[in-house]
Amino acid sequence: MPGLTTICVFLFSALALAVGSGYSLGALVLLLASGTLLWKRPQLGLQRQDKLLIATLLLYFLYYTANMLLHGDPTRELDMPLRALLAVPVLLLLLAYPPRPLAWWSGVAIGAMAGTALALWQFIVLDIPRPEAATSNAIHYGNVSMLLGMLSLAGIEWASLQRRRLAWMALMLAGCLAGMIGSVISGSRGGWLVVPVCLVIFAVHLGKKHGMRHMGAALGTLTVLLALSYFLPHSPVPQRAAVAVAEVQKFENEGNTETSVGQRLAMWRNALDLSRQQPWLGIGRSGFMEQKEALAAQGKLGKLISSYTNAHNDYLDALVKRGIAGLLVLLALLLLPLALFARALRHSAANAQPYALAGVMLCICYLIFGLTTTSLTLNIGIIMLVFPMMMLWAQLRQQQRLATAADCRSGQLSR
Repeated sequence: MPGLTTICVFLFSALALAVGSGYSLGALVLLLASGTLLWKRPQLGLQRQDKLLIATLLLYFLYYTANMLLHGDPTRELDMPLRALLAVPVLLLLLAYPPRPLAWWSGVAIGAMAGTALALWQFIVLDIPRPEAATSNAIHYGNVSMLLGMLSLAGIEWASLQRRRLAWMALMLAGCLAGMIGSVISGSRGGWLVVPVCLVIFAVHLGKKHGMRHMGAALGTLTVLLALSYFLPHSPVPQRAAVAVAEVQKFENEGNTETSVGQRLAMWRNALDLSRQQPWLGIGRSGFMEQKEALAAQGKLGKLISSYTNAHNDYLDALVKRGIAGLLVLLALLLLPLALFARALRHSAANAQPYALAGVMLCICYLIFGLTTTSLTLNIGIIMLVFPMMMLWAQLRQQQRLATAADCRSGQLSR
């Protein structure tokens, strides 16, 4: 069984962006394999933190399902919270049969490089201005590419502990750069905010662990990367940044909602206004769409904006559809795992820290992605959050167990 989990964990990230719905293959096989737990009944040794993580996923599923039933929303809306529920048996399987570490780390690096290779072909050869690799949307491709890049960044520390560390460090660095390049050429501006935040987290971690010299080197690298992304020939960053500024000015001065930024600002304002009708439980997806159609019929909302089924912001979308309670549940899904990974980063042994660092970056990425898009209303968005979270947590727990066992053996030998 560890061989199967190892292959699935590798394929999950390696195929995520280069093959249509490639992220689903590894996740589906892991889910099916988790059925073996019913008759094998391995000793899981669940701890309090494991139960908290499972409870958070169950809370997200139960609240969103109950709220959808309350508002009479379409049953297809169940698909997204259902992914959180299905991640629970996968976590139990991975806790029982942890995959080999190299499967996870090589998978995220290869996945970032494969997705960017396909996107570069679309960008250069096919002349597609905003490539989307094997996904259906440039925004979500760019965000997932950036996510894989930041997970690869966390893997550099793991690579430094390996026997062939130079080769592994080169692979992880290549994955990091590829993920960032993929995000840049996708033109998905919201994902670019991740870079300074995650690199600062990485730099601070290095500074605490190895000294200020390493922290300074990491911050220097951040400065160089940001400068290169802006000044390299044909880089879309300066153009996209200038367009964003111009579109904000048009919205403020003219009320222009025909631009990408203008549409977002209008959708955010609309969602915030509608959320006041039912602040605690929201108005549901059906109510949200009905209210938007009514406003459009009155000429108070543009036809294009009224056709969108979400608010292009995870937090406002949760607030208007599921209310304050739904927003708190969403924040719990992101912040409680963040707190668990952050605590492990401070207190775990060296071998476990790369997984904790990657978990922190995973949660931070989604907290930032959610500011400018609704990541969790699409299959790729919710799957690339909850399944990597389970994979990282299971491997973190395995490294903690190994460290504890090593300490016990060391203590017995010293007597």
